[in-house]
Amino acid sequence: MRHVVALPLALWVWVIFHGSVLCQRPAVVNIGAVFTFDSVIGRPAKVAMKVAVSDVNSDPRILNGTELNLIMGDAKCSVFMGCIAAFQVLERQVLAIIGPQSSSIAHMISQIANGLQVPQISYAATDPTLSALQFPFFLRTTHSDSYQMAAMADLIDYYGWKEVIVIFVDDDYGRNGMAALDDELEKRGSKISYKLPLPTEFNVRDFTEMLNKSKLIGPRVYVVHVNPDPSFRIFSIAQKLQMMTRGYVWFATDWLCATLDSFSPMNQTSLRFLQGVVGLRQHIPQSRKKDAFVSQWRKMQKKGLVSSGLNTYGLYAYDTVWAVAYAIDKFLKENGNMSFSESDKLHDMRATQFGKLEVFENGNFLREQLLQINFTGLTGRIQFDPERNVMNGSYDVINIVHTEIRGVGYWSNYSGLSVLPPEDLKGEQNRNSLLDQKLRIVTWPGGITEKPRGWEIAANERPLRLGIPKRTSFVDFVTELNTSHKVQGYCIDVFNAALKLVPYNVPHTFIPFGDGRSNPHYDELVQKVADDVFDGVVGDVAIVTNRTRIVDFTQPYAATAAFVMIAVVIWILEHRVNDDFRGPPKRQLITMFLFSFSTLFKTNQEDTRSTLGRIVMVVWLFLLMVITSSYTASLTSILTVQQLSSPITGIDSLIASDLPIGYQVGSFAFSYLRDSLYVHQSRLVSLGSPEAYEMALRKGPKGGGVAAIVDELPYVELFLEKQKDFGVFGQTFTKSGWGFAFQKDSPLAADLSTAILRLSETGTLQKIHENWFCKMGCPGWRRRKSEPNQLHMISFWGLYLLCGSITLIALLVFLLRTIRQFARYKRKKPIQIGDSPSVSSNTRCSQVIYNFFDFIDEKEEAIKKMFKQQENPQPQFGLLSVECRIVREALSIYGVDAILGLLSFSSQCWAQNASVSSSAANVVNIGAVFTLNSFIGRAAQPAILAAIDDVNSDSSILEGRKLNVIFQDTNCSGFLGTVEALQLMEKDVVAIIGPQSSGIAHVMSHVVNEFHIPLLSFGATDPTLSALQFPYFLRTTQSDYYQMYAIADLVDFFEWREVIAIFVDDDYGRNGISVLGDALAKKRAKISYKAAFTPGATKNEISDLLAGVNLMESRVFVVHVNPDSGLYIFSVAKVLGMLNNGYVWIATDWLPSVLDSSETVDPDQMNQLQGVVALRHHIPDSDRKKSFTSRWNKLKNKGISGLNSYAFYAYDSVSLVAHALDVFFKEGGNISFSSDPKLHDTNGSKLQLSTLHTFDGGQKLLQTLITTNFTGLSGQIQFDLEKNLIHPAYDVLNIGGTGFRRIGYWSNYSGLSVITPEILYTRPPNTSSSNHHLYSVIWPGEITAKPRGWVFPNNGKPLRIGVPDRVSFKDFVARDKGPLGVRGYCIDIFEAAVNLLPYAVPHTYMLYGNGLRNPSYDDLVSQVVGNKFDAAVGDITIVTNRTRIVDFTQPFMESGLVIVATVKETKSSPWAFLKPFTVQMWCVTGAFFIFVGAVVWILEHRINQEFRGPPSQQLITIFWFSFSTMFFSHRENTVSTLGRLVLIIWLFVVLIINSSYTASLTSILTVQQLTSRIEGIDSLISSNDKIGVQDGSFAWNYLIEELNIPVSRLVHLKDQEEYADALRLGPKEGGVAAIVDELPYIQVFLAKLNCAFRIVGQEFTKSGWGFAFQRDSPLAVDLSTAILQLSENGELQRIHDKWLSNKECSSQLSQVDENRLSLSSFWGLFLISGIACFVALTVFFFRTFCQYRRYGPEEKEEDDNEIDSPRRPPRPGCLVFIDKKEEEIKEALKRKDSKQRASNSTP
Repeated sequence: MRHVVALPLALWVWVIFHGSVLCQRPAVVNIGAVFTFDSVIGRPAKVAMKVAVSDVNSDPRILNGTELNLIMGDAKCSVFMGCIAAFQVLERQVLAIIGPQSSSIAHMISQIANGLQVPQISYAATDPTLSALQFPFFLRTTHSDSYQMAAMADLIDYYGWKEVIVIFVDDDYGRNGMAALDDELEKRGSKISYKLPLPTEFNVRDFTEMLNKSKLIGPRVYVVHVNPDPSFRIFSIAQKLQMMTRGYVWFATDWLCATLDSFSPMNQTSLRFLQGVVGLRQHIPQSRKKDAFVSQWRKMQKKGLVSSGLNTYGLYAYDTVWAVAYAIDKFLKENGNMSFSESDKLHDMRATQFGKLEVFENGNFLREQLLQINFTGLTGRIQFDPERNVMNGSYDVINIVHTEIRGVGYWSNYSGLSVLPPEDLKGEQNRNSLLDQKLRIVTWPGGITEKPRGWEIAANERPLRLGIPKRTSFVDFVTELNTSHKVQGYCIDVFNAALKLVPYNVPHTFIPFGDGRSNPHYDELVQKVADDVFDGVVGDVAIVTNRTRIVDFTQPYAATAAFVMIAVVIWILEHRVNDDFRGPPKRQLITMFLFSFSTLFKTNQEDTRSTLGRIVMVVWLFLLMVITSSYTASLTSILTVQQLSSPITGIDSLIASDLPIGYQVGSFAFSYLRDSLYVHQSRLVSLGSPEAYEMALRKGPKGGGVAAIVDELPYVELFLEKQKDFGVFGQTFTKSGWGFAFQKDSPLAADLSTAILRLSETGTLQKIHENWFCKMGCPGWRRRKSEPNQLHMISFWGLYLLCGSITLIALLVFLLRTIRQFARYKRKKPIQIGDSPSVSSNTRCSQVIYNFFDFIDEKEEAIKKMFKQQENPQPQFGLLSVECRIVREALSIYGVDAILGLLSFSSQCWAQNASVSSSAANVVNIGAVFTLNSFIGRAAQPAILAAIDDVNSDSSILEGRKLNVIFQDTNCSGFLGTVEALQLMEKDVVAIIGPQSSGIAHVMSHVVNEFHIPLLSFGATDPTLSALQFPYFLRTTQSDYYQMYAIADLVDFFEWREVIAIFVDDDYGRNGISVLGDALAKKRAKISYKAAFTPGATKNEISDLLAGVNLMESRVFVVHVNPDSGLYIFSVAKVLGMLNNGYVWIATDWLPSVLDSSETVDPDQMNQLQGVVALRHHIPDSDRKKSFTSRWNKLKNKGISGLNSYAFYAYDSVSLVAHALDVFFKEGGNISFSSDPKLHDTNGSKLQLSTLHTFDGGQKLLQTLITTNFTGLSGQIQFDLEKNLIHPAYDVLNIGGTGFRRIGYWSNYSGLSVITPEILYTRPPNTSSSNHHLYSVIWPGEITAKPRGWVFPNNGKPLRIGVPDRVSFKDFVARDKGPLGVRGYCIDIFEAAVNLLPYAVPHTYMLYGNGLRNPSYDDLVSQVVGNKFDAAVGDITIVTNRTRIVDFTQPFMESGLVIVATVKETKSSPWAFLKPFTVQMWCVTGAFFIFVGAVVWILEHRINQEFRGPPSQQLITIFWFSFSTMFFSHRENTVSTLGRLVLIIWLFVVLIINSSYTASLTSILTVQQLTSRIEGIDSLISSNDKIGVQDGSFAWNYLIEELNIPVSRLVHLKDQEEYADALRLGPKEGGVAAIVDELPYIQVFLAKLNCAFRIVGQEFTKSGWGFAFQRDSPLAVDLSTAILQLSENGELQRIHDKWLSNKECSSQLSQVDENRLSLSSFWGLFLISGIACFVALTVFFFRTFCQYRRYGPEEKEEDDNEIDSPRRPPRPGCLVFIDKKEEEIKEALKRKDSKQRASNSTP
């Protein structure tokens, strides 16, 4: 019974005692702090933490008597020393570690903290990749750089800059911060154009060179993200390089303010380097606690207790101690157990010093307490978000001006940029919109407040290389002047004018492309831009589909034998019966020709007497009447409307025929006709110049020419302007334009596009066009002239020249013949005065001239009669002969051949001296650290052992020494990797092979750097494992840098633009995907979403991740994960249906490694991978490889895994070490180790870290490793300057069936190819995308057609498309009751373009507007920016201000502003008959009439009685004869041959003049003449009349802002009816004088009103209509390509013809009555004729009256025999007198006068 009672009592006592022990609070709680004491951040943080610990221990409200003990370890700015300090602190059983401030050290310590389960709280490690996913025990009490980089991106976006250059430290902090900035900039449409990575200890000279080189790049916006630097070396160097001056922009992250705030007092000299810099500082809200602490700090400074100023990190360090204290207090209250135990992971190390490390058993619970804290500290609210960052990240935006740090605003993740503190905005609605962003005025470098341009090309560096086509035809567009090597042309002028509008200087040089013998091929020219031979192309480059895929274009900136037969017939019929046709043969021949041609003018002098001859003449004259009438009618038609005809009526008839087709050399027309229209290549004929065009067209297809030429409209218009015999047939069947081509993502492409739009809007573009192509008047001008068909002298100068020449020749022959006759005459009848010696010479000369003119006046018959009477005729004088000598000059043109320099390549050989050290050890230890039980490890371990055996059995290497490998298993843990690396340092290893994990390699690299032991990794592919940061790291496999560029080439090869990256969230995954983003950006593609998961993610977590990405747009997935977890992704994807048709999966080399390692093929596993494309390291085939593979297959029976590429690299790593050691020993090297002085302070540690040794020969061995060159199993082992293996290459595999097949290769030497890289290494390098080739791929779903790669998300949300709800011009777009809800021309274009996209685009149309008036199109575009619509479709004009906020497609309709006004028909003038000829023409014609009359008189008056008589009569005859020829009514016959010849030519001229006059007058009276008071935009501006503008049109703002027209003059018009009413009323009656609107609207308006109004003047802007999309929408690019395809296949024109009328308003009226001629058109002629008649009658009657008065009875002739009458006979009546013949009257008056004289003479 006693025992029964005692047992419960004892139990009760034990429970009471033990419970009291557990509930008792510890007296002291240890917390650690690891950071760099002597640093900008460490100095204030150390003091702040001490003050915080003191405040905590003195506060009775917390810890309830337990004292907080802070144990600090100095990291000394070294990751390795930080690791050692962490171990030292952790062995003191700390509950938490505070720090470090370095992100790189934080990465290392986080691995250790995770392994020992100790919470780590950093107040300064801002690297955004320090995430809870990878480091669950890491917390951050400061802001992550993800916030800071979002703030920086908002700043850059706020000022509108698109490209920046970043300067960053090349460690985890710098690289990962810049990766975050890159992602944020991409969201805002900007990018990092150049990266300047700096080593942690950079050399000033090297950095100066790097910074100076950055001036060669366009951006002038720099972002500096480095560790705090009190010397500000970066800015000091920038100032020396003149980079802190006007035009530059410098942003600094918070390191700058941390440095400045730590100065005590402020260093004024340092601020001198920083003028104009804009920086960020972590925002600390104002509070009493903060003010009190700042005051306390200043007091400590005065007492000398603090040497540093207080920066934000000091405040965060203070709050971090309090956060840990609050968490420990809660931990002790709820648990109280602070037990530590041995780690299972370190079970195998218990015999070593690292086995003494203990795990904090309640670390998870303390971590949870930390995550739940919520208090207000010095820095504000301390509370963690789900990502374990402090909530509400915010920053001050500061600007350094002179000696002051000014605040210009704030940024927070809640409100963006603002001038109000974030805490004041928390109660307001989210204002994080670009429209709400505000900052105060900033003073930039150079002391300016105006925003710098941000991008330029340095004038003193390499200018922009602009290729220009060296054209040999159509040189008006662009060409090089051979004599001066200058370039000129229309395109050059447009480019230069656009450059003037670009807000920065663009030094450039034009480089001609082409041989100068024929036009270059423009596709090749554009390819030169893509290949970086040129930076851009300026010229007549057509924007076509294939070219837009490789370059960026700017906006485009830019339709007689019958006469002889008749003569012979008449002569045969008449010469026997008609004396006129008889005579000497010469006379008969002349008569025959003159008779036949004179019938043309009805002036034949010879009569026809025979019946047959008269019949022939009647028929012939009728024929002549028809011919002359037809000629007049034809000429009339030509002058009125040019008549053209051709068997080719358009492109369809041309294709249907088999006739040859010409195209311009170098034009895209060749590929278009061949590839798009399927015209056989044999039908296509290349033509190189306009002369070749003319010759080929004139020859025609039967003569070896062409039936038609297909070319771009500007060339054709220029050709037709000079060649009137040809014409354009059919309609324009493609719609494109010319643009300037630039490399992808060049900022000049966007800026010049804006500038070209500006040129169009200001009219400069049209002026340049007129300057080049309207020198003789533009076609439009010629059509609009008031008298377009008035005939000028230039139209007839050829006729006048011909007539004048023949006339002068005839006159010359006559004079020569007359002089000859005069000479003969003078010898036969000498002049007496000439023989008199007393006569002077002047008198003799005058007498000769007088006699000569008398001789000319003699009749020809008298002269000839005198000569015939002479018995001895004098010798005839021959005509004077004239000698003409033609001098030919030979011009020799010597070409100077360009001498091309040859590039010589030199190779360097490394001399190796052989020497053997006799003191070397017999056994050499090397380490091997990796995860043994992994896909890579299971293959690497036997490969390493095989390599060790081969080396040790080879007597030719190491000369008797043996290699010994020491394996260490990291078990996929960074913590174990760190510990095991330190363990190896005790075992005197000279090199370490491994690890395969990039994360562990990062950790181990810091360790080997400290102990100078080379680390050769065969599996760590992270590209950030660089020689800059890790000098002892050597990669014996390929870097993922090359693999990511291979994937980018794959994506570009299949023309995908977006991918989703699925990756493991560690260094290997993040850094690889970061490089992939850079590589894709160079191919103008991007990662649309980054799907990261933790290394140990469960299958459910992966399923949730894939389900999310399956809702996104992209269907191209790039999987970059670890081999051990990667297959989970595909098994989940298979379940989710993501391996079906339409999906694309690309895996990096991990997948082939898994498949190669598998001993047997798992059918279920392969079923999950069908259609996947993967990359595998390329291992060249060799005999050694085959032998090793055979050897491996024998070992597989012993249970080892399959052979993958990493096994080859592991084998070669051992061989590399052996070869290097062999050389090392031969050069006298020996193996020795020494203690590390940095570890002397650790002697008191239980871990005995001072036993770790440094390899003395490490540096020498490293250099030997780098210079080693041999051929291993994996190929050539040789390192480049960055310590990467040369010749990186990959096999491209396609998984299908039960295995995979190789579809090609990739190498950085030749890109994608189906030829092995080894063969291509023997050829010149060529990585151009045009040379990439792969075999066919079988994609998921077992399809061979390339998947679209991009679809709209399957989340039920179609594209929201805003459509203007128009009330006028509804043919373009309007509301409809059909399924779409809208209809019109623009809708059909959009639907047709969408149908060409390689993916489905679900969309719905949403009307915008009230339906009563047309909506504002600027507001519609703003709705797209505001995300109310995803796009806007309609008649939306592409103007400058809209392009700044949305992305437009290529224009699908050409547009431009025009003026429509009322016009009045010009009434016929009474003097309209004078209009056909100009004044000059009338004067010259009249002069020629007189001249020809005089010439004919000279030739005829000596032999023709009709041209003889008194001088007055001869003068009248000359005038009468000449002018009567105008009507072919001359009565005088010409007798002389010369006279007849002159007359025939002149009559022909008169016929042409008469016909032309008739035709011109007909045309003038036929074509309606219209006039308007408004002649164009200039006259409209100068007037004060009202101007009508369509509702919603951009013309309203354009007229106000660009043309400065007052708003009071503008009138809104709703629809066509209001247009017509306003124009009819006119400005005086409440209407408008003119309407300004876009050309398409005006064309529809005029067509519907039957052309009642007219367009006056020219288009004064050039633009187009496009579809608007949100910034960076892929649809904007894809639809631009689709619109170009619609244009090229003719669909665009067909849709246009369907909706819009083709009727054009000509100048011809449709009403017949309006064209009938009235009396008013000719009363001037009738007046002249009436006046002439009146004057003639007056003269006649006056003369008759005078005669009548003189005529009396005595004039009556009486018969002498008659008896005188008793009275005088009466005077005859007037009528009887007038009726008498003139001869009778004159004879009677003559007799009367004679009688009177006789009677007067009689006495």
